[in-house]
Amino acid sequence: MSDKEQGRPPIHWIEAPDGVYEIYANMAHITWSLDDLRIRLAQLVPHPEARDPGDKYVTVAEERAAVTLTWRNAKLLRDHLTAVIENFEKTNWEIKLDVKLPGNL
Repeated sequence: MSDKEQGRPPIHWIEAPDGVYEIYANMAHITWSLDDLRIRLAQLVPHPEARDPGDKYVTVAEERAAVTLTWRNAKLLRDHLTAVIENFEKTNWEIKLDVKLPGNL
């Protein structure tokens, strides 16, 4: 339920004095406790010792950031993500999870 629906004034967002740290992530690892949920975000990158194309190429998940949320915030985030994804798919196309990538050349 939004602040407006609860009769509270909205909370305004402002940018931090040093700006916002932007990251890209295509991997997530989630752990939790009774109090909160932690999401570690990473990007798939070539392993520094196996970068050459071919059979010996190795990919690793390089950690970019971690976010810890209360369970309440995690549930609110879930609801917001569900609504955004449903709207995207209704407007564009279904996001497929079972994609297959071609092998290395």
